[in-house]
Amino acid sequence: MANYLKSGMRKLQRRLQGGFRKEERVPDDVKTGHVAVHAMAVEGRELQRFIVEVTELGRPEFMRLLERAEEEFGYEQEGVLVVPCCADELQKILNHN
Repeated sequence: MANYLKSGMRKLQRRLQGGFRKEERVPDDVKTGHVAVHAMAVEGRELQRFIVEVTELGRPEFMRLLERAEEEFGYEQEGVLVVPCCADELQKILNHN
């Protein structure tokens, strides 16, 4: 678990510091210090996209989502980070509720 998070944070840091390959373009709405996250309900409903400040990723509530993502999707995700929760749940976490 710790290796997964360390690896993921290193990738994220590289990306935030401009370490993207040519084929990895950052959408215009993802500003510096932010990352796109898709909330995907376990039932497989549509994905909902959120733009999240990187500092949110270290919060305990978000760390639990990352652990669930590891269990659900494995260690390596390419592209947008997908977390296994409904959009309402992610919104509550981001609102610090």
